[in-house]
Amino acid sequence: MDFSNRLKHLRQKYKLTQGELAAVIGLKSTAISNYESKRNEPSFDKLISLSDYFNVSLDYMLGISDNTLRIGSEDWDNETADFYILYKRLNKINTNEIKNYARYLLYKQDKLTDNFRD
Repeated sequence: MDFSNRLKHLRQKYKLTQGELAAVIGLKSTAISNYESKRNEPSFDKLISLSDYFNVSLDYMLGISDNTLRIGSEDWDNETADFYILYKRLNKINTNEIKNYARYLLYKQDKLTDNFRD
């Protein structure tokens, strides 16, 4: 999926008209229409603004990746993002196993911490 399709998909997902999105980003109302129809492309600043508004990565906006995660943002460091990407590839049975194992590790960690307090 390329930029124009990603933009349209995100705009519709957020239930915004082209004019509403343009106003949020500080553009004329026809700008989003031009982006979605491939008549124009956004400047880097506007592309970053769109990415920020939808809270997705620039790679996702540009159609380079299907991963929406913003690697290196305040919430996601590379290690966390790598784990999340692996986790999302697992089927339901295996995601439940991961959750159970994580709970076990937390239980074990808490027990170890409790033993040091005594």
